[in-house]
Amino acid sequence: MSTRSDLRATSLRATSFDPYGEPVCDDRSVAMVQGDRRARNAAIAVFWTLALTLIAGRVYFSDQSVGQTIILAQAQIASLVGAIR
Repeated sequence: MSTRSDLRATSLRATSFDPYGEPVCDDRSVAMVQGDRRARNAAIAVFWTLALTLIAGRVYFSDQSVGQTIILAQAQIASLVGAIR
């Protein structure tokens, strides 16, 4: 038989919810959610570090000068406009 204080403690612990709307009430679930958050944050950091490194490397090791790139972009835009007309 549960006492009133046990019911009150249970209702206080069940105030947080997981992404699916289920109440999270035991300490093991909270630890798993925190572990998931750490893993997600680490994955985000690794993703953006890799993405920015690849972009920086592509810009740094580009074999065309900025002037050539601008001229090429203008030529491509002009050919696209000509194809649309």
